[in-house]
Amino acid sequence: MDLIYDPFPLILTRGDESTKLACLEFFGLADSPTGKECLLALMRKQRSDGAFPSSLDPLQWGTRETTRSALLMLQADLPPDGINIDGAVRFVLPHSNPEEGWTENPALRIPEQMIEITTQRSVTWITADVVELLRQVGLRECPECRTAVQWLRTMQGERGGWPMYTGDVGQQLGTGGDPDSTAQITFLMRRMCGESDSAYLKGRELLETYFDERAAEARKGYRIRLRDGRREPVGVYELTHLLLSSLVDPPDRIDLGYNVTDPRVRQMMKALVSAQRPDGGWRPLWAQESDPVYTVLAVETLALTGAASTSALRSSIQAHASL
Repeated sequence: MDLIYDPFPLILTRGDESTKLACLEFFGLADSPTGKECLLALMRKQRSDGAFPSSLDPLQWGTRETTRSALLMLQADLPPDGINIDGAVRFVLPHSNPEEGWTENPALRIPEQMIEITTQRSVTWITADVVELLRQVGLRECPECRTAVQWLRTMQGERGGWPMYTGDVGQQLGTGGDPDSTAQITFLMRRMCGESDSAYLKGRELLETYFDERAAEARKGYRIRLRDGRREPVGVYELTHLLLSSLVDPPDRIDLGYNVTDPRVRQMMKALVSAQRPDGGWRPLWAQESDPVYTVLAVETLALTGAASTSALRSSIQAHASL
């Protein structure tokens, strides 16, 4: 599938250092001059205590930002035992909740519209991010990690899904869980516990239903909001997050057959290409303009699923960045 518009000018001019670095690293260009500049800019943001500032309030640290920045630095080949990644890990570890997982910094004020995150309860997808970080730095057997994995098991619903946190909207509606959190945690369980793990198998079964639903919505061009029954267009968020949860998410679910050989994924990727805007980007429904993060997520998803040519996209970003 050919993209209608070029996404890279928007990414390289409007993306922050993390967004640009994630894109460059994906195409094997993290060691380029532009990639090195982005990595240095990211490292300069790290605080002396090892944490990274929250995007909601730069005066406060963020669990999400600290964990994902460390994962991105790992992708860019910084050593796990180096001062940056080790500092982030040492900061995050003691902030876990006893017998549970990780929440967002309690000092933050979460906007009302951000229903996916809370400072009051452990958040499943943030916990999954931290567990993935600990796995990658060789701390999968540490007490905090083992406790978090066990807590995630207790949070899995009867249908196999995970809520964003205890009492979230998806759990209240009885839908089986939050699809995006379910996708992320399902494949984390596979990485942590193997292909025969019961939580992984149960989550994978539910994911098949979610893919069926998303492909049907992509064909129709709209989805129905469960809370009020209103129709809304299927956008970049819905079309990517079952396949990639974030820019630092390991793409192993795509290696298990969730690519364009699956008719459902092919339908989703056709809809994703059609959703590209004339400025080259993609706009989530809650934003007024194209978003660099979601543009990178769309590009990576199209490339990983085989819907777009990775080599052609790499050549394009090389030309724009003068690498």
